[in-house]
Amino acid sequence: MSQRGFTLIELMVTLVVLAVLIGLAAPNLSQMLRESQASAELQAFSDMLNHARREAVQGAQTVRLRGPMAADGSWQLLRERDSQELRRFPPLNALVVTPAGLQNILFDSQGRLVSAARMALALTAKDTSLGCARFNRSVSIELSGSISQQRGSCK
Repeated sequence: MSQRGFTLIELMVTLVVLAVLIGLAAPNLSQMLRESQASAELQAFSDMLNHARREAVQGAQTVRLRGPMAADGSWQLLRERDSQELRRFPPLNALVVTPAGLQNILFDSQGRLVSAARMALALTAKDTSLGCARFNRSVSIELSGSISQQRGSCK
């Protein structure tokens, strides 16, 4: 007699193999999703800095990027001369930006960083749910105003 279909044992073995494969893939998938979210927020942070610089150059004015605001964690883009809000950016939920005391980043009308210390600014973005070894990036703002991202250290 010819057989048609699968035996119960073949079906059980297939399901066990499938369950093992899913069990191995699930943690990597969730880590990949968290890294993707953190990377997207870091890109949004860089875009926010670039937007502030562009606003300063296009408006021939000094602008201040202030944040994170204590109430809701959002960031504000203000015109320096009259403190008028030009734009509000959403909070960074997955990232913690350090230095912790960061409140103001100023760009002049030429798009250059205005720094009291006359040195470039380095910000570190760490994902709160991922360990330092997995996701840690630095955003640098040179005195010229140029913004770049690098892999950060665990310090």
